[in-house]
Amino acid sequence: MAEPTAAMSRTASPQRFLAPDLARGLMLLGIALANAVHIWVGNPEAELVTGYGGVYDNSILDKITVVLGAMFIHMRGLPMFSMLLGFGVGLIILSLERRGFPVGEAKQMIARRYGFLTLLGLLHMVFLFYGDIIFFYGLAAIVLGLMITLRDKTLLWIAGTLFSLQATFYTLLGVVIIIFAESGGLFSLPTGFGDPQTYAENLQLGLFSLGLGLLVFPFQLMTFLPLMLLGFVAARRGIHRNTGAHLRLLWIWVGVGVAVVLVIGLPWGLAEIGVLPTGLAAGLRLINLGLGLLTGPAIIASIALVCQPLQERLNHHSETGETPRLALPLRAVTALGKRSLTGYVLQSVFFLILLRPFWLGLGIGQGAFEVSLIALGVWLLTVLLALGLDYAGRPGPLEQLHRRLSYGREGLPDRWQPKQRGGALT
Repeated sequence: MAEPTAAMSRTASPQRFLAPDLARGLMLLGIALANAVHIWVGNPEAELVTGYGGVYDNSILDKITVVLGAMFIHMRGLPMFSMLLGFGVGLIILSLERRGFPVGEAKQMIARRYGFLTLLGLLHMVFLFYGDIIFFYGLAAIVLGLMITLRDKTLLWIAGTLFSLQATFYTLLGVVIIIFAESGGLFSLPTGFGDPQTYAENLQLGLFSLGLGLLVFPFQLMTFLPLMLLGFVAARRGIHRNTGAHLRLLWIWVGVGVAVVLVIGLPWGLAEIGVLPTGLAAGLRLINLGLGLLTGPAIIASIALVCQPLQERLNHHSETGETPRLALPLRAVTALGKRSLTGYVLQSVFFLILLRPFWLGLGIGQGAFEVSLIALGVWLLTVLLALGLDYAGRPGPLEQLHRRLSYGREGLPDRWQPKQRGGALT
């Protein structure tokens, strides 16, 4: 099926890889923090409205939260999720290869699996959260599935070209805006659709976002497809199976991520709160949209490096027949990572109840710091629920539903069997 890889037997790697699950669990924290201050809570009465949380009474805690958000949260989780999505598609393709699926059948399986994910995202977007990302990623994964026969070199060339184009565009536009601001001009960027006051308005925003999402999908795809391709190639090359052989590459990515955080994120955050000229904020935000994508691979590389010694011990325990054990906090976060779809949708349920003004409205009049504390609490609640499911040996309910819809009652067969159609085997 595509470029030859070191195919694994189905029993060659019984121990699940820790880093992707841990990354997904931590990613959900970043998404919760970003969505809470950026979308779920409006701050029309705040003395300073940054679009990433309000600052009330000149609160130093609110200001610190805004700066830390610019450095570590905004345009950090989505790039990481994009790469993890491509990585996941790559692992599925490897699994289908080992089961003997022909290329055409594998493409159909990817389309079926992520078509149902797109449907779940549509429902989530309309009825719960108009800022949904599942809908886009489902469609994007279907597009990625059409590219599985391309060689790694071709995929990396496509990824590099698309990234260079969009990064250059956003960076140049950001620089122009900064120059314009320095010359005395004023420029700001829209930060959202507003704060719905009723559930009916929430539904209207969901329907509007659905139409808008279809309209801008090609542009979103150009932005995030490079990271998906990078994750797909990483899975196909088996980097996760031997991180020790790729330490130099991983550390390079870590360095790139640190540079983005310090050179772009820090001054952007300082501009948002007025420590640096506020006119710089809009331009730096655009530059972060382009170059902030690099933090996705950087964060995953950091997690892979941290997990490497533990993964080796887990693999050793698995090979010797011992039952590997994780420290409770690590097990809890990875449990959420294994149930990331359920965790993501649960965030929306909790935020809808806690933060929307037509329910409890706990975010009304609260600055970035307080809203972030609520987001942290919501994430911790999803961690505890995922840990409970893990102890019970049960998958997340949405993961179970998605798998049932994708693979049917019996799941994927151990070996693909051709179907007889009209008397001919195909």
